[in-house]
Amino acid sequence: NSGGAAAPPPAASQHHPYARQYSHIYAARLAALRDRCVSNAQRTLDVSSSSSENVGSAEVVEQIIEVKEGVWSVLVGTIVKEMDPKRRPLVNSSYGSCDTQSFLFPSVNGSDKEPAQESLRSYLFDSEKGDVLHLEDSSGRVEIAPMEIGDDREEHNFALDPNRVATGVVAAVIGKVSVEKGVMYVHSVHFAGPPLDALKLDRASNKQTSHEPTLLIISGLGCGADSPTDVSSGGSLALRREMLLEYLTQPKIGNGASFCRMIVAGGGVASPNQLESGNGEISNGGKTTKGNSHDDSGKSKSVNASRSSKLAESLRDLDIFFSEVLSSGIPVDYIPGWHDPTNANWPQRPIHSCLLPHSCSFVDLFGRSTNPFEGILSVGDDENANMRVLGSDGLNIADLRRFLAMSSSSKIEQNNNVTNGDSTSVEGTSSMDALHQTFRYGHMAPTGPDSLPTFPSSESDPFVMQTRPGIYFAGNCEKFETRLVDVNGDEVDEVDEANAMAVEGEQPVTRLVCVPSFAESGEVVLVKLNTLECEVVSFCDVRA
Repeated sequence: NSGGAAAPPPAASQHHPYARQYSHIYAARLAALRDRCVSNAQRTLDVSSSSSENVGSAEVVEQIIEVKEGVWSVLVGTIVKEMDPKRRPLVNSSYGSCDTQSFLFPSVNGSDKEPAQESLRSYLFDSEKGDVLHLEDSSGRVEIAPMEIGDDREEHNFALDPNRVATGVVAAVIGKVSVEKGVMYVHSVHFAGPPLDALKLDRASNKQTSHEPTLLIISGLGCGADSPTDVSSGGSLALRREMLLEYLTQPKIGNGASFCRMIVAGGGVASPNQLESGNGEISNGGKTTKGNSHDDSGKSKSVNASRSSKLAESLRDLDIFFSEVLSSGIPVDYIPGWHDPTNANWPQRPIHSCLLPHSCSFVDLFGRSTNPFEGILSVGDDENANMRVLGSDGLNIADLRRFLAMSSSSKIEQNNNVTNGDSTSVEGTSSMDALHQTFRYGHMAPTGPDSLPTFPSSESDPFVMQTRPGIYFAGNCEKFETRLVDVNGDEVDEVDEANAMAVEGEQPVTRLVCVPSFAESGEVVLVKLNTLECEVVSFCDVRA
């Protein structure tokens, strides 16, 4: 067009993602998960049909506004927690300065024993202090509260635990509304869970061989700067990456021929907290350049230019590392993270090809993935033997942990700390427990858009689990954790038992994996696709 770019028609503005309301995504989420929640609740009703409390007579109510008082009912809606954060104590657990958590949970130097996590608070739900739990749909909301199931149970042992849910979780509850208070007392709560996988995973030939296909998952490469632990110990993150590269590319060292794929779950470039410290100090490894917090605009521009230069160097190091792995024939999928140069709101788009030119030249081997990531990996030569992999950089798990809590009735001390005279100490839930909860929810990011930044999608919720994964992971966690869960979401202890379930025609189990930050721990995770066996490999360049 010689006259320049034409202005878009007025109707085009309606298709802009931010022209929609965020309420639409909650409606789409509820519509997608409703049937699954009802199905799980009805299974409980079938078991409880002979109960003296007539729980089995409960009927599904289409809308919350239609529920009747004093009648056993099944309601489906979105959970809303209303809590006062001013009365909540700080959490008594330590979070590392991992990539995805450094923005949400910045560490503030406090006492010498343990740094104070000023922005990390895990609140214990307490109805006596005014906290309220609601179930909500498009027609209205109703207050819900746990119902004690028998007097012989331990205290606080309820079917509904307010400290195991967050705002945005879709659930079906079985209970009845009190005539006096208008509160629905919940007998049991049922989440959607992932659906039965339409992709039939044929693992009847699960035989351990010397070259069993192995998936390598890593996060937090941290290119561009050494981690704080390296600065204090004298180690080098760049050296550990070189050790990892030799492990991947030298068959005699790491049996590299068996690695079918490498997934990098965010944290490829160093976080701003690792490049900047103190009042205007720019850090590169152990070296720091001091700046004045009252610098004029010229010096501020210089600082910004230095940050841009550091980011460019980080991307260059990351590109070179990927290209060396790809040149050995190992496919790589890169999931962008919180500090990568892409959009901040979930789902994050793939990093642009111009930022990783050498890696993108390997067209058939390098995958620029979205965050969250979903893929299907081939297991062996059989076309029917596939493994579905689902995961993220871990930001969704880090955000969910802020709203889940565990209480200890013990009066006093945990890790030599006292909770300000409160008789109940509060601890944040672990990354594995939070990951397991999202699997039970059937939703990867239940706290979005309330807490986790997401696009206001209206047609569908992109974070609803549409299929059951064989491997479900989260990156940038503070430590390695793994768990096997069956078709019901319950933990399975033995790998042999899990394999037997798959061979006998049952639905396949799912391997849950919390991948530690490589910059913080020097660890990578290996998962054998045939047997779902999982192990961690550690790289250390400092003599103990």
